[in-house]
Amino acid sequence: MDLSAGLPVLLLLLWSLAPQARSLLPPLVKVTHHWASAGSSLRCQALNFFPRNITMRWLKDNQPLDAKEINPKDVLPNGDGTYQGQVTLAVAPGNETRFACQVEHPGLVQPLTVSWEPLPPSRAMIIGISSSVTVCVVFFVGILFLILRKRKASEETMGDYILAECG
Repeated sequence: MDLSAGLPVLLLLLWSLAPQARSLLPPLVKVTHHWASAGSSLRCQALNFFPRNITMRWLKDNQPLDAKEINPKDVLPNGDGTYQGQVTLAVAPGNETRFACQVEHPGLVQPLTVSWEPLPPSRAMIIGISSSVTVCVVFFVGILFLILRKRKASEETMGDYILAECG
């Protein structure tokens, strides 16, 4: 009999019955980049934190933006007794790395600062691009070979004909 299947349900039940056990649960913070027709934006998400009170602010070049705190408008419950919040910032394309999200929460010893970092190209993408370039080069060389071969064949057949003058 496998008891591990009921373990998450039991933990959730204990979690909901013992609020003092979750007195301080620090947020998991991530910053993501989003493209839209209107431009580029950064989204800072604070996930799975308790208690509800949290302060989130954007920094530009390590300085607070507009020197005021941005409290998330929508701090939503997760259904498991924790909360989530987010703040979004419109940024000029190419300037994304100048911004960072700073989060303050009672579960954190000190403010947490998280930046968006572009992902390096994946190995699969590099292999795909190099394969595509190779196929294009082989295709181009093949066409060039056929053109040169056809030209050489037509030059050889032209040697069998004698141009005659009419008239």
